[in-house]
Formats: sequence, C-alpha cells, structure tokens
Amino acid sequence: MAKDPDEKVDGPKVAAQILSSMRASDRERIVAAMKEKAPEVTVRVEANLFTFEDIADLTPQGLQLLLSETPQSDLTLALKKASTKLQTIFFANMTDRKCKSVKEDLSTLPPQPIQDVEDAQQRILKRLDELRTAGRILTQGKHDVWV
Repeated sequence: MAKDPDEKVDGPKVAAQILSSMRASDRERIVAAMKEKAPEVTVRVEANLFTFEDIADLTPQGLQLLLSETPQSDLTLALKKASTKLQTIFFANMTDRKCKSVKEDLSTLPPQPIQDVEDAQQRILKRLDELRTAGRILTQGKHDVWV
C-alpha cells in the first residue's frame, strides 16, 4: 500500500501479486471474470502474473537452484497436476538420482485433493519469488527480449 498520498502504486502489479498467492482454480476464475469486465486491465495484470507452468521459462541454472531448494514432497505433489512438458523440463534439470526418486514417488502417489496439489505449487512459487527477490534467480516476462 502507498504510505505517501503522492506515491504511485502499480495496480496491475499489485493485483498480480495478490492473484499469484491464490490457488490456481481461484486465480483462473477471477481472471476470467476480469476479462469479461475489464479486458484492457486484465492484459496488464496477466503481464505481471507468474504461474506454476511459467517455471518452464526459467534458465536451467535458475530451475536447478529452485529444485535444490524445494522439498521433494512438495515437488512430487506439485508435479501431479503439471503438464507433461513441465514435468519433462523438471526431470531434465534434476540429478539422475533425484529424477528417479521423484518419478517413483509420482508413480506410487495415490490421488490427492486438488487443493493440496495447488498448495504445493504455491509453496514452490513462493520460494521462487523469494529467490527472485534475493537476486538469485532472474525471470523474464512473456514479452521480454534477452540478448
């Protein structure tokens, strides 16, 4: 929140931060409603929104750091709902030993409540945000160009 009345607040960025802290199902429902009521604002909010699937866009070094700082239980649970593409990227950035262990855990994991899976994804995104804030991982927006 702005402390000084003259301080400017980036509303779409703040909205994206709030949405990022929500479960994916709630976030998707709210964004869909926003698109109907204010599509131009929604575009600006979505530009600041980082989802679990966006982890695929991290550099290999960034992803490896995130994986090393993520409990295996959260990783296994979060991958339960991840796309095949994201799972492949995660596995490619793990050590052989960890990859085998996570795949084994995934194959034996019984059905889980979706809220538990989304909570695990949120914990990973929270850790990613902490690493980004500390400058240990760089992320880029969908429209950013790096050379």
